[in-house]
Amino acid sequence: MNYGKKFRYILTAAAGMMIAIIGIAYKTGYFSGHEGNSAYGLVVCGLVIMVYGLAKLHQTP
Repeated sequence: MNYGKKFRYILTAAAGMMIAIIGIAYKTGYFSGHEGNSAYGLVVCGLVIMVYGLAKLHQTP
């Protein structure tokens, strides 16, 4: 088993979740001065990274 690859994909999925959560926080106004439509980009980018990491984690033997 290649635990290095699994760990990298776990970290990739976690980073995607973190980016998506930060995007949600920006959109809801949790961070003052960062309300805008660019927060949707963060959410979408975070979700894409998260799904990629989880898909690759699922495929790794």
